[in-house]
Amino acid sequence: MLADITSMRNAIVELKAVKNSNDFESILYSLRDFLKTLDMDPKCLMELEQRAYYPINEYSDKETRNNLDAAAKRVIEYLEEIMTGSPADDQLLTVLDNYYLFLESLLERPPHKRGSIQKEQLSALKIQNEYDVQHLLYAYLKPLYPLARAEVSEDTGYGTVRTDIFLNSEHVIEVKCTRNSMKLKKLTEEIEADMVHYSAEHIYFFIYDKEKIIENPQLFRNTYESKVKGKQIHIVIHQPKIL
Repeated sequence: MLADITSMRNAIVELKAVKNSNDFESILYSLRDFLKTLDMDPKCLMELEQRAYYPINEYSDKETRNNLDAAAKRVIEYLEEIMTGSPADDQLLTVLDNYYLFLESLLERPPHKRGSIQKEQLSALKIQNEYDVQHLLYAYLKPLYPLARAEVSEDTGYGTVRTDIFLNSEHVIEVKCTRNSMKLKKLTEEIEADMVHYSAEHIYFFIYDKEKIIENPQLFRNTYESKVKGKQIHIVIHQPKIL
């Protein structure tokens, strides 16, 4: 029986309950028709097909089922991206550039005298390493990008890499925090390695230059903000005054 998809939320519910390949194909068929009624860009439909593809192992029903489940999960994630809106590059860069405004408001602005939060408590919060930066950055981004996830592992085929903050399959954020023992050469080596390892098209390097080892931030950005094998590199640098 052909599935009756009347909304993307409806499609997600159906996909989560998919029982077999026939169910999956029925849902996809109806979903395609529904998306066409929304005048979706043909690229969106092509993306749907790519995410819905899964290999069939004629010797292992279990592996085929696992592949089917993975495909259904990818389609669900794609529909959720469409509903919430993928991060527009300019908007995301503006949000990342304004991160320090968030820190200033949170940590440097005196709390209300009638509140229970004391200035001394906020003063005790110090950023020491990239895990601290990642924790605060994730909390800052989560309300704006509800599908964001922290520390997502990706199998590259030759090993596993871990994305610090995963927004979607095409937008990831790698956090860096400089330290006393870090030389500029070490930072650039890490960035150059990450450029190759991540499969996302848009890679955002969020550099919290705590020790101010980057003497010329603009020149540093110009050096690395270029396409690398079809990828777009974005460099965001914050050099704190107090933390």
